[in-house]
Amino acid sequence: MAVTIQRVADKKAEQASGYTADFERLFQENWSRVNKVLYGLLGDSDEAQDLALETFWRLYSRPPKDRENLAGWLHRVALRLGYNALRSNKRRDCYELEAGKFFLNSNVNDPSKEVELSEQRRRVRFALARMKPRSAEILILRHSGFSYAEIGAAIGAPATSVGTLLARAEKEFEKRFLKERD
Repeated sequence: MAVTIQRVADKKAEQASGYTADFERLFQENWSRVNKVLYGLLGDSDEAQDLALETFWRLYSRPPKDRENLAGWLHRVALRLGYNALRSNKRRDCYELEAGKFFLNSNVNDPSKEVELSEQRRRVRFALARMKPRSAEILILRHSGFSYAEIGAAIGAPATSVGTLLARAEKEFEKRFLKERD
């Protein structure tokens, strides 16, 4: 039985080394074409090289069952990766544009507003630090957008009692926040 297991292992190693040699040949034959296609699509040589490497990694890790047209498979995978990158870049550009508009429209550039916001954050943290930990946790969870059911699960209380606990926590926070101001 040990001899059979050794033969199987030897056969797998032989197949793997043969596949590695085939892969290296395919890589050498197709690298420049795949890279050129991606560069033409993206216009960025670094990103084209990254996606070309991703294309060949996919070939190495998950080779197609049909090995008749590997060049076509490589180009199809490369184009799909390239189109995905273009869509991703477009989304990122939109997000960055929106963030830029928000930044320009906000008063973040106003030093007095920055100082005021910084002071208010300090006071909020100070008030939260002086509260009961459970009350502070409830306020933070609610401010983070958690539902009553999610807050209840997080603190180990029934969802029906979260409203009451939240109201008490808000009163305690207000008292401590205003006390800090005086």
